[in-house]
Amino acid sequence: MIKFFRLIRMRLLSENKAIKYLLYAFGEIILVVIGILIALQINNWNERKKEYNLGNRYLEDIKSDLEKDVAQAEFILKEHINSISLINSIDSTLLKKEFHQPKEFEWFFNRVDTTDISYIFYRGYSFRPVNGAYNSLISDGKSGLIKNRQLFQQIQEIYAELNLRLESNYENLKRIEEKIHWNYPSEKQNWDYSDLRNSKNDKIFLDLANFAEQRYFYAMNLAQLKNKMTNVVELLKKEVSQK
Repeated sequence: MIKFFRLIRMRLLSENKAIKYLLYAFGEIILVVIGILIALQINNWNERKKEYNLGNRYLEDIKSDLEKDVAQAEFILKEHINSISLINSIDSTLLKKEFHQPKEFEWFFNRVDTTDISYIFYRGYSFRPVNGAYNSLISDGKSGLIKNRQLFQQIQEIYAELNLRLESNYENLKRIEEKIHWNYPSEKQNWDYSDLRNSKNDKIFLDLANFAEQRYFYAMNLAQLKNKMTNVVELLKKEVSQK
């Protein structure tokens, strides 16, 4: 092709057709510029496609992590709610009057399982978020790939705010659990529900009630986090399906 254009130029010069040659040369420059622009456009398109695919993978991975966290939250909530319900079954007025938003979380107080009360003396499992995909997104500086900024803000709220709040709640639980652990080792090992219900020791029940109150705040924040994660998972499903 280059040889072909060279031959045309040589012929025009040999025939002394300067104006036609200049017009031809100008046209050739235009063709080269157009070719460069097309190449740049294709390169930009390829880069946008790569970013699109990478952003999509981040969203898929975050969705997968959040689905695992929802399942984890459900498991942990069950244990904490069992403890709250058990203490509440002995004296509901002692607990509910102290709790925040008891009507909104009334379902925390009616799941009594008396078969094993040992767990009311333990701190229980803590929520450990699966945050690998989100941390990678932030540490790699790729948050700009998430074009739906409202969705990104909701994801960020989960990892940068709600998870940290729950972690702080757990630190309070740990301190109270240590006190229960050292003060009531025998009761933890030997008591059943009737022993707890018939106990004349007001101090142990007050300590357990205080423990249950802290569990309540932890469970309340965990339930709110679970609802938030569930909603964001649904938004992520819609976002990914549109891509």
